[in-house]
Amino acid sequence: MDIEVVRYTYRLRPGARAQSALLAEWHRCRFLWNEAVHQHKSGNRPTFGKLSKLLTAARSRNAWLRSGSQVAQQQMLRTYGQALDHSFTVKGRGRPKFKARKRVLPSLEYTTRGFSLRDGRLILPKGVTIPVVWSRDLPSEPKSVRVSQDSLGHWYASFVVSRDSVPAPDVDGGIGVDWGVSTTATTTDPAHDLPHLGHR
Repeated sequence: MDIEVVRYTYRLRPGARAQSALLAEWHRCRFLWNEAVHQHKSGNRPTFGKLSKLLTAARSRNAWLRSGSQVAQQQMLRTYGQALDHSFTVKGRGRPKFKARKRVLPSLEYTTRGFSLRDGRLILPKGVTIPVVWSRDLPSEPKSVRVSQDSLGHWYASFVVSRDSVPAPDVDGGIGVDWGVSTTATTTDPAHDLPHLGHR
């Protein structure tokens, strides 16, 4: 059986201290992203290697950055580098843009060096501990986790895991449906087509 890499997402229940720490980390990472965008706009053509050196130098002279997770900050720069590469190779992808404080939702990435799971909780750097709502078991040890907040203020952890791929079952007698405008629904069996009645 083949192995596939998938994401398993769970709701988080951070307390006030943990939420404050997550937002502070996000602002540090957002600052680094915006600095990378500035470097590119200035014509410096930042590679991940150059950005890593800039991060090391910036952390050495800036206590605010040092108070955060180096893993999350490196991952933010790695994500920026991937976005920049895709803007040159994938048609329709624009250059990475500044992340505005009020327009972009928080999202942090941690590799296995930056998180652990213990007693049903997600443990992040700097002593941040967050209860996880385990709606199902993880199929394997996670390789990384993305911690993000949605527009309603809810926090989620999305773990990258490996699992056995399961082939789609053969279904006899099924039909495909194409939902449209001129015809409400066109199916693979004309007997089931639904004409458009002029209203929804």
